[in-house]
Amino acid sequence: MDTTRTIQVFLASSEELKNDRNTFGNLVRKLDDIYKKRGIRIKLFEWEDYDAAYNNRRKQDEYNDEVRASDMFLALFYKKAGKFTVEEFKVAIEEFRRTRIKPKTYVYCRDLPEGEQETEELKEFKKRLFEDMGYFWIRYNNEDSLQLHFVMQLHLVENNRLDNLKVEDGEIKLDDSTIARLEHLRFAADNPDYQSMNHRLQELLTLIEKARLRAEKYPDDQNLIDDLQKLLDEKNQLQKDFDQHQQLLFDTAKRIAMLQGEAITDRMRRAIEVFERGNVREANIILDEAEHDGIRNLSDYRQSKAVTEQKRQNVIHSIEELLLKTSTLLADASININERIKSSHFIFSQTDEMAQEIDYDKEKYSHLLFDYAKFLLDYGLNKDAESVYLRQIPLAEELYSTNHESTAISYNNIGIVYAEQGYYDKALEYHQKALLIREKVLGTEHPETACSYNNIGSAYREQGKYDKALECHLKALAIREKLLGTEHPDTAASYNNIGSVYDDKDDYDKALEYYFKAMKIVEKNLGEHPNTASSYNNIGSVYYKQGNHNEALKYFHKALEIDEKVLGIEHPNTATDYNHLGVEYYYQGDYQKALEYFEKAYSIRMKALGSKHSDTKKTLVGIYNVRKVLGIIN
Repeated sequence: MDTTRTIQVFLASSEELKNDRNTFGNLVRKLDDIYKKRGIRIKLFEWEDYDAAYNNRRKQDEYNDEVRASDMFLALFYKKAGKFTVEEFKVAIEEFRRTRIKPKTYVYCRDLPEGEQETEELKEFKKRLFEDMGYFWIRYNNEDSLQLHFVMQLHLVENNRLDNLKVEDGEIKLDDSTIARLEHLRFAADNPDYQSMNHRLQELLTLIEKARLRAEKYPDDQNLIDDLQKLLDEKNQLQKDFDQHQQLLFDTAKRIAMLQGEAITDRMRRAIEVFERGNVREANIILDEAEHDGIRNLSDYRQSKAVTEQKRQNVIHSIEELLLKTSTLLADASININERIKSSHFIFSQTDEMAQEIDYDKEKYSHLLFDYAKFLLDYGLNKDAESVYLRQIPLAEELYSTNHESTAISYNNIGIVYAEQGYYDKALEYHQKALLIREKVLGTEHPETACSYNNIGSAYREQGKYDKALECHLKALAIREKLLGTEHPDTAASYNNIGSVYDDKDDYDKALEYYFKAMKIVEKNLGEHPNTASSYNNIGSVYYKQGNHNEALKYFHKALEIDEKVLGIEHPNTATDYNHLGVEYYYQGDYQKALEYFEKAYSIRMKALGSKHSDTKKTLVGIYNVRKVLGIIN
C-alpha cells in the first residue's frame, strides 16, 4: 500500500517577483527530493498575478479552488499589492477559519532597497493584516532567507516541530542538505556579538599560526609555548561560545517561525522586527516588560470575582510574550550564560504556572512543556527535565494519540534523560515506544527510525547486552547507508557505535573494520579535528589490545599530533593521548619514554582536573609503576 503523503503548496505573487518565484520553484524541487525519502511529496501550484489588463481570460474561481485545496498558501509581495494575490490570500484565510486545519497561510514581503517605497495599497494591506488579525508578515532580503522561512514552515506543516533543522559549521541543514548559511541571514550576520566573535576567531587563527611558527623555531622557550597555549585555549573556548551563540540565534528564529500565521501582540511584533535586523539585545529589552505585565495580568485574573475572557486573553498574551522572551534572552550574548539559564528557567516555570491556572489551550500547553523540558535537557538539568516530560507526555498522547511523531519525540527525549542518569531500563522503555511510532508513522526506512534504533542500541550496550546492541546498531546503519549514503556523519556514528560493540565483545578484527570506516568519513568531513583524533585513539586502543604495539603507537601519535595542534599541549584530551602513549611504551619496555609521557599527562591532569580525579590517579599509578621498574623507588 502506498503511504506517500502529498503537501500541496500554492504560491501567489506579482510579475515583479519573477526571479524569486523561479528560485522558489527550484527550492521546492530540491525539497521534494529530500522529503520523498520521508514518504512525502511536495506539489507546487504557481500563479503570476499580472495586472488585470493581461488577465481577461483568467478563471479566478478555478484558482480559488486550488487555494482551498492547498496545504500551504504563500503570498509574495514587493512594492505593490496585486489585486488577485490579495483576493487569493483572503480565500486562503477564510478556508483556514472554516477548517482550522488548512491551508496554513503565510505572507512574505521582500525588503525594499534604500530610497524605494511600497505602494499605498500594500501599506494598507499590511496595516489591516496586523490590526485586524494580529498577523505579522515574513521579511526576506535574499535567497537564503526566503528558503529558510519556507523550509521551517514546511517542516511545521509536516511535523509540528523543527527539531530536524540543525546548525553545523555556520550552515542550517535539513538532513545533509544545506538550506541557508547564517552569514547570509540578517538576524545572525547583523548581530554585533556574532560579528565580533567571528572576527576574533579569524584573528586568532592568524595569531595561532604565527605563534606556532615561533614556538617551532625556539622549541625550548617555555614562554613561547605558553603564549601559543593561551591563544589555543581562547580559540577553543570562543569556538564553543560561537557555536552555541549561532544555535541560540537560530532557536529564536525557529520560535518566531512557529508564531508566523498566528495572532501576536504589538510588543511581540516589535521584538521580532528588531531581532530580524540582528538586534537580539533590543528584542530582549522590549520583552523585559512582559515579565512585569505577566505577573500583573495573572494577579488580575486571580482577583477578579467574575473572570472575563479579556483578562484570560491578557494572561495568554503574557505567556506567549514570555516564551519568546526565553529565546531572545538565551541568544543575548551580552549576558552571562549562567544568568541567562537561571532567568530562562524562572520564566519557563512562570509560564507553566500561568498556563495551568487559566486552562491554556492543550496543544499550546503541550508545546510549552516540551520546550521547557528540552531547555532543561539541553542545560543538564535532567531531574527537572524528567518531571516536566512526565507531565507533557500524557498530554501529547491525549492530543496526538500514541501514533504521532510529536509523541515519539517526547518519548525519545525522556529516554535520553533516563540514559544520562543511568536508568537504562527506563531509557529502553521510552526509546522502544518512540521506535514503534516511528516505524508505523514514518516507516522502517527513515532517519528518525534509525535514530531510535541507535538510541536503543546504545542503552543495550550500557547494560552489557552486546548482541542486542549490535542488532540495533546494524539496523540503524542499514537505514543511514541507504538514505544518507556512506559518507554522512550519522553513518560514521553508526560505524563507530558498531565498532565499539565489537570492541566490547573482544572481536577486535570486526572492531577495526568499523572503526576504520568511521575514521575515513571523519577524516574527509572534518580533517584535523578532535573527533578525528578520537577516531585514531579508538583504532590505537584496539591495536594495543591485540598486542600490535607498533600500529597502536602509530595511531596514538596521530591522535596526539592533532590534539596538540588543535587543542594545545595543556588540554585534557592531549593528556589522554600522552597517557595512551605512556601505557604503550611501558608495555614495549621503553620505560624512559613511558615516564616522559606519563609525567606530561599527569602535569596537565593535575592542573585541569585536580588530584582527586580518577584520570589523574590512574596516571599517577602509571608513574609509580615505571619508577619502580627503573629502580627510582623501591
